[in-house]
Amino acid sequence: MKDIRKKLSSRRGETLVGILVAILIIALSAGLFASMYTASMNINISAQKQDKAFYEAVGTLEEMEESDDTTTSKGDLQYKSDESEQSVEVDYLTQDGLSVYHDRSAG
Repeated sequence: MKDIRKKLSSRRGETLVGILVAILIIALSAGLFASMYTASMNINISAQKQDKAFYEAVGTLEEMEESDDTTTSKGDLQYKSDESEQSVEVDYLTQDGLSVYHDRSAG
């Protein structure tokens, strides 16, 4: 308690350099926070666009599977990776110039 009274009654104040350093630290912290917020918003917007594209593609595939105008073929899709060659059983759906491969093993 004596230390607080001594500090309050003292004529010594904060120095200009100390205040400027504190303002600098606060400004840098605010700048870092703003850049983190901006980056997270950009990531969020990108993820929303990807989600929308995915669900539109799934909707198109479901419409094609249910449509009578769709031509369906069955076959194997083969592709090569760096280490091996893979083969996947697919349904090949075609409707109005749009073609889609649908993995049969995925359900």
